[in-house]
Amino acid sequence: MKATFYILSAWVLSLTLWNCDLINPDEPIPGYIVVQPFQITTNPFTQGSNSARITEVWASSGTDFIGVYSLPATIPVIAEGLQTVVLQAGIKDNGVGALPEIYPFYAPVSVQVDFQPNGTTTFSPVTSYLPETRFAFIEDFEGPEHIFRELRVGAPELAMQRSTESPFEGQASGLISLDSANNLVEIAAWPRFSNLNSNSPFVYLEMNYKSEVAMLVGLVGYVSGGPATGFTVYETGFFAREDWNKIYFNLSQVIFESRFDEYQIVIQAAIPIENGTPVRKTAKVWLDNVKLVHF
Repeated sequence: MKATFYILSAWVLSLTLWNCDLINPDEPIPGYIVVQPFQITTNPFTQGSNSARITEVWASSGTDFIGVYSLPATIPVIAEGLQTVVLQAGIKDNGVGALPEIYPFYAPVSVQVDFQPNGTTTFSPVTSYLPETRFAFIEDFEGPEHIFRELRVGAPELAMQRSTESPFEGQASGLISLDSANNLVEIAAWPRFSNLNSNSPFVYLEMNYKSEVAMLVGLVGYVSGGPATGFTVYETGFFAREDWNKIYFNLSQVIFESRFDEYQIVIQAAIPIENGTPVRKTAKVWLDNVKLVHF
């Protein structure tokens, strides 16, 4: 009788353990990809500077989206054996941390990974502009002339100058100087453009900048038969920053919704006024590698 009890108890225990294995099976052990910050290659004659600010990587494998990770990133992946992983460069739209996006003009990077449990593979991805990327203009301020002109009638002609004072790279950058007599500047890229979104909705303005005051970025839009001065629409901008930074302004929506026939890029800088008094006597804004990019 006692032997029968022990046999029955052992059988019940084994059945219980077997059921536990079904309910709580061993979890798969991931392999890992370590992604270092992206490097950009460009043709300096047709695509300008290789300056970039890629802050995230968007990773996928086959039809499976793995996730978005801040760079440098350690990415766990539940897979075994050889897999193709696609890494896409991510930026902050308009410099806003809450708006991470895949930058549509940078080519995806495909890598082969032999995944093993707890194994680690490191990549330093190198990307470039997609071949179909178009540059409406590239202004690097290296030549004797630049494309920006004062927008307001009667304003100083030299609101933006080529300056060697504090270049981001190369020999010069663009410098906007503000003072008590000229405390607001609106400059526009002199060429007018049309059909920027005829092949794709994506239109971005890239630039390097540092600034002692905030700035606004937008469009001057022109319609057939409309005012010769156009309509100015400010869409986004940036705050003051002591060191050089790279920013990507997403102009896709404002261009799509405005439906203007032609556009100019416009930038406004001003010394803030508090209680009727300017907060500072002078201010400077430096710009470099300004690119209007579309497909």
